[in-house]
Amino acid sequence: MARPRSISKEDSLERALLLFWERGFDRTSIADLSEAIGVGPSSIYNSFGSKEELFREAIGRYVATYADPALKTIGMDSGEGPVALVRDLMNKLIKLYTTKGQPSGCAIFEAGGAGLPSTSSACSITNEVKGSLQGALRKRFEAYSRAGEELSASPKTLALFVVGTLRGFSQLACDGATRADLMKVAEHAAQSCVAGR
Repeated sequence: MARPRSISKEDSLERALLLFWERGFDRTSIADLSEAIGVGPSSIYNSFGSKEELFREAIGRYVATYADPALKTIGMDSGEGPVALVRDLMNKLIKLYTTKGQPSGCAIFEAGGAGLPSTSSACSITNEVKGSLQGALRKRFEAYSRAGEELSASPKTLALFVVGTLRGFSQLACDGATRADLMKVAEHAAQSCVAGR
């Protein structure tokens, strides 16, 4: 009797992530995941417990593996101010959103599914990540404000602005916008964070 096919958890998560990223949580079935990973549905449930938990771990992998180099920008103080921070963050994420050979856009923004966090577990999961991103940006803008930078809006407003702009970049990348065009918009967005620009 042939032994069941063995696949590592990391490989399973990567395959699931790419599927969720491309199709979204709502349009990805357990059967789709089973086919992509190469194991039976029961193996998915045994390993992850539910589709939602698999999604949570897949999004965690996306953050740690794909988005982390860009997100680390928020925690690094280059001494160049908020314009450089926002430009660098946006440019790195735009490169991620437009990399050939992988799904377009951002898995966090595109895979979360429809509905509200109160009615959609997938939306709730991605909202946790977006909330962390927004919080980290707000802290950086607060630090810039304390250091004497003249911001164009409150740190809270600017954090929301950056997250909203990143969401727009993700959708535009999915719609076929070019990396070069998105980076021009990113430059405009970065400059608008500081008063008088």
